[in-house]
Amino acid sequence: MASSSSSSDVQVRHVWASNLEEEFRYIDKCLPPDRRQFTFVSMDTEFPGTIYNPDGVPPHMRAPAEFYSNIKRNVDALKIIQLGLTIFDRYGNLPRSAETGREQIWEFNFQFDSAIDPYNKESVSLLEKQGIDLSRNKKYGIDSREFALLFKCSELGMRSYSGRLVWLTFHGPYDFAYLTKILNNGELLPDDLDGFMRYVWKYFKGNVYDLKSMIPFVGLHGGLEKVARSLNLKRVVGKSHQAGSDSLLTMHAFFGNTGLEMMQTLFGLFGLMKRNSCSGLDGLLTMQTIFGLNARAVF
Repeated sequence: MASSSSSSDVQVRHVWASNLEEEFRYIDKCLPPDRRQFTFVSMDTEFPGTIYNPDGVPPHMRAPAEFYSNIKRNVDALKIIQLGLTIFDRYGNLPRSAETGREQIWEFNFQFDSAIDPYNKESVSLLEKQGIDLSRNKKYGIDSREFALLFKCSELGMRSYSGRLVWLTFHGPYDFAYLTKILNNGELLPDDLDGFMRYVWKYFKGNVYDLKSMIPFVGLHGGLEKVARSLNLKRVVGKSHQAGSDSLLTMHAFFGNTGLEMMQTLFGLFGLMKRNSCSGLDGLLTMQTIFGLNARAVF
């Protein structure tokens, strides 16, 4: 069961261009080689909505190739605004500051200029309503190329590349698409879904789990907020549609007190939570499930 946290126990570390290197050094300090227990990362991204939407059938109800094609078209054209990362161990504990004793999560804020960068007006208005100040992103935001370089050299990146990290999202196709785009130096996403899945394997060794595709097996449905309410979970810090806050709520939903053991067993996590290691194949299966694919090799 996850440790119970109050808002006073958790600090959101807001990361901008000016403190990007410092924060990656801090992450490395929290993840030294002798502290291998922190092997899980829940992730959330905030981005400026979608500008290409097929008429009629919702994108997620289309065939896998069409669903991915729509994601690619949007991610290729748009920029990420925020990335939230919550690092935790198999008990739900987060790294703590040696100085304050408070648990730490991260919220990375990227360069975004609404005067020149394309966006969906309704989506951006919602983000601003929830407290995201896009004028700060314009002036102080992180260059995604700098983020990619520091991520790859950090303990966080090296653990992911070696398959020693497990990544968790809630309805994560866009999350992984944006992070893959960043780590691939901003290049366009692969033309087909198989090519994208190969990059997922390259950067994350397939250790990716999507809570949205798992919750039906424990009788839950809906978005992150609805699932949290069903589990009687309260948002510990921040607001919805703030990437750091949503990444933490995703982690807490994963440790929700109904059916966790069943979820772990169904998706290969029962042994994983004990071993802190995984082949990635079970994770890749759940990622395929999001796109409506049957289990099959793509690499």
